[in-house]
Amino acid sequence: MKPCASTFKMPSAAVDRDEGIKMKKSMLVVGLLLAAAIIIGAQQSEFPKLTGPYLGQKPPGTTPEIFAPGIISTKADESAFEINKAGDEMVFIRKSVIMLVLKSDDDKWSMPAVAPFSGKHIDDEPFFSPDGCKIYFMSRRPAQGSKFNSSLWVVEKRGGKWGGPKLVKLPILSKSLHAPTISANNSVYDDGISIIQFKEGRYHDRESITGLSGMYPFVAPDESYIIYSSGYLGSTGADLFISCKNKNGLWSKGISLGSEINSSKHEGNSFLTTDGKYLFFSRGFDIYWVSAKFIEKLKQE
Repeated sequence: MKPCASTFKMPSAAVDRDEGIKMKKSMLVVGLLLAAAIIIGAQQSEFPKLTGPYLGQKPPGTTPEIFAPGIISTKADESAFEINKAGDEMVFIRKSVIMLVLKSDDDKWSMPAVAPFSGKHIDDEPFFSPDGCKIYFMSRRPAQGSKFNSSLWVVEKRGGKWGGPKLVKLPILSKSLHAPTISANNSVYDDGISIIQFKEGRYHDRESITGLSGMYPFVAPDESYIIYSSGYLGSTGADLFISCKNKNGLWSKGISLGSEINSSKHEGNSFLTTDGKYLFFSRGFDIYWVSAKFIEKLKQE
């Protein structure tokens, strides 16, 4: 005879009790799934239907306004906002995670969601390439060969989807990048204000730009101007300035963007839309936007 386990029959009361426990567990799982579905459904139903350019927000005038309050700018910390050249995708940082907002073919904007290449590591300072086909960003994810804890990465869009992150191969740097930006010819600008030029298919050593000092630069695709953040005597934070490059390749002295833009708070992470209509920037940990008509006047000055 085989071991008694093969012939032993559990008392009916024990069987009923065991089946009852299994049923309760199944009901609990079903209940949790249902609750999750209700929460997700509620979030989706609460999210407003947004259509049109810039999430359908009313365009600002000459006074900066918080952009998309409760949607992009929330009680959480947000910064480094950009919108791509086509105007159908937005990227920004929320609590060290890269967030994406997408416009569908029927002109509806999605809820801000964690980018498929972010969320597992501390990421920061995302920015689109001028053509909108790439997103560069700083990240503390493991980077083989890098001597810094934060490195520059890039993802590329193909077939309508963002690919996996790839480490940007830069020359040996004396210090880590912080808040870089990139021009149409792939030259990288960073805090300092400094430039890592891309020539002959490779990056060259970092060079400081004479006469400029600051952080969070935004460079025009054609490198005709830079908007950057810099502190000054008596300031409690940092303000935004603009510098233009002349025909001889020399940069002008930085000019303040003025009291309408700059405040007693910290201004940084500027971005000028491809059409030149709006300037986005961070103030504190909110994202603001303002009409950029004054930029042309400052460039002429």
